[in-house]
Amino acid sequence: MSDDKKNPFEEAYHRERKTRRRAEQLLEDKSRMLHQRNQELEQINHQLLSQQASMLKQEKLATLGTLAAGVAHEINNPLAFVTSNISALDEYHSAYHSLYKLFKDIESDLMQDKQERLQTLVKQLDLEYLDSDLPHLMKQTLDGLDRVRKIVLSLRNFSRSQEGDRDFTNLNEGIESTLQLVQSELKHGIDVVLDLKELPKIYCNPSEINQVILNIVVNASHALKDRPNPTIKISTNADDKNVLITIEDNGIGMSAETLNNIFVPFYTTKPIGQGTGMGMAIAHKIISEHHGSIDVSSEINKGTCFSISLPQHEKSY
Repeated sequence: MSDDKKNPFEEAYHRERKTRRRAEQLLEDKSRMLHQRNQELEQINHQLLSQQASMLKQEKLATLGTLAAGVAHEINNPLAFVTSNISALDEYHSAYHSLYKLFKDIESDLMQDKQERLQTLVKQLDLEYLDSDLPHLMKQTLDGLDRVRKIVLSLRNFSRSQEGDRDFTNLNEGIESTLQLVQSELKHGIDVVLDLKELPKIYCNPSEINQVILNIVVNASHALKDRPNPTIKISTNADDKNVLITIEDNGIGMSAETLNNIFVPFYTTKPIGQGTGMGMAIAHKIISEHHGSIDVSSEINKGTCFSISLPQHEKSY
């Protein structure tokens, strides 16, 4: 066979090799393109979830603000006239007490039959007990009305800011205000321990920060159900750059799966109809928008601890 004549088998081999390389290159290009498209889809999906969480947060805040304003207004009206009536009743009691005291002073000067009639009336109506008990009832009633007033004020403070409204705020005041709102969740012997250090005011949306505190405290109260010595401890502190909030409980704790998904939108361990799974996702979003951080640690049957850090000096968000 002549040297200048090519071997057909060799030619077929080179053609097959060239075709295979072209196919491999095409497959690699397509795989790279698919990987890139997959990353883009994941990014778009992440953005959609973030936007959805943001929209739900905005809707929830707007609804809460409207509801809180309406409730505060509706409660304020009867609260005002009840407080006014109680004040008037307190004055009436002063007049009654003066009259009863006068009766006791002049009782011995009355004729025997009138003394007996008055003494019988005093016993029938138990006027002596009423005179001694009324001041205590009035004080308890006024204390209760003052508590209602503080709750209404807390509700108004909680919802006063609109989306994006920020001002220099003392977080300790917000924590105390929020705790007034969740008294109904802190029944059944839950002990709330406050260790609030003196804090500088920080530039934030107080309504949003209060919502974060509320979500965490309510979750903690649920985790403390049927636990011995249920306790929630809330601490605040500050360093040179940040204000720090720590909320810890001795509840049932969280599993590793729950801990990994705690800030994922719509993730919840509660039964259907008892939770949306958005509370902690919204909390994380709020803290992130304030250029802060929120971390959580937990152990089963030992409890959970949330640590929140917010910058002191940032104003140009």
